[in-house]
Amino acid sequence: FCSAVMENLKHDDQGAVAQAREVTVLFSDIRDFTALAEKLAPEQVVSLLNEYHERMVETIFKHSGTLDKFIGDGIMAYFGAPVADERHPQNAVACALEMQADLLGINAARQARGEPVLRIGIGLHTGSVVLGDIGSPTRRLEFTAIGDAVNLASRIEGLTKVHGVVALASQATRDRARDDYAWTEAEPMPVKGKTGPVRTFVPSAKA
Repeated sequence: FCSAVMENLKHDDQGAVAQAREVTVLFSDIRDFTALAEKLAPEQVVSLLNEYHERMVETIFKHSGTLDKFIGDGIMAYFGAPVADERHPQNAVACALEMQADLLGINAARQARGEPVLRIGIGLHTGSVVLGDIGSPTRRLEFTAIGDAVNLASRIEGLTKVHGVVALASQATRDRARDDYAWTEAEPMPVKGKTGPVRTFVPSAKA
């Protein structure tokens, strides 16, 4: 959690109680990371991930997001909880766009050191999730978000590979944030768990 969220939870004894909330979920992933990591020493892999994650997490916090977890080289975050935020779709899109700019800075530094550049994919979806402490009460509990909205955000991140783009947002996210950004619709594609093709959109800053 960012410091603002932590401060809020200190004064909210309901912070870890299971609850349904509408949020915007963000998934990001480093492209071809396994192949890249196989060419690096273990300490280089850790250094790469630490440098990348630190920069991206700072940007997530900057846009009022909550870091849910690291999944290897991937990041899961959500916007709009635990602290309520009516502009969570707009903030999530702004975060995704700034993460792309961050990557340019990271890659410039990597190139200067003679290291290969990184490519990423980012998926966004707005929907209802269940937030709460999930896991083993006697071993380990983790405050996290679960539900179809989380799964769909992950699937949309996967579609960035198919469409050859960095970021894609669902129609739900686009509809909520459409006036603040420019949008280019991608070809609707089927995803696991959905009966019909899913509409997605590439966000960009307005001219």
